[in-house]
Amino acid sequence: MKKWKIAVLAALVLAAVLLWSGGRRGPVTVELNGEETPVTLAEDEHVYLTVDPASVTATEATAVLRKEGIPQIGYGDRYYIARKAHHSGREWTEVPWLDGEGPSWWMHLTVMGFDPDGEPDLEYRETSLPVDWTDIYGPLEPGEYLLVKKVTDPADPSAGRYIGAAFTVK
Repeated sequence: MKKWKIAVLAALVLAAVLLWSGGRRGPVTVELNGEETPVTLAEDEHVYLTVDPASVTATEATAVLRKEGIPQIGYGDRYYIARKAHHSGREWTEVPWLDGEGPSWWMHLTVMGFDPDGEPDLEYRETSLPVDWTDIYGPLEPGEYLLVKKVTDPADPSAGRYIGAAFTVK
């Protein structure tokens, strides 16, 4: 009877550890442009990114960028896609670009904190970002991926950070 209780307790502890590590929400380290980059996955007090699972195909998805508690956030057209490494559940590596460099249209910067008509609006909290990566990465194979975007303070664009959202291509 005592061995049974110990086995149940051990199984519960193991299940808790697996849930905790599998539910890890960030930050994680992603190799982007050959450099190890911290990427926040979890919702924080200011800004976060999600991917609508119903929108995911091998060539596109819809992401939603949300902000709360801050007046503005800057983000550009640039994004990265990383794939979960097969040998470790915590490591991600950027999917290589088809032509070796990003597209020229990636220079545009959008400041979120204005409504769609351009008027200041602190309540404007989210924006939908359709992402079609066909011309940058090509179709993705089935697997676990991470969509990564850089967000900045419009007053200090050099103080940016990376945020990400996991998604699965079936």
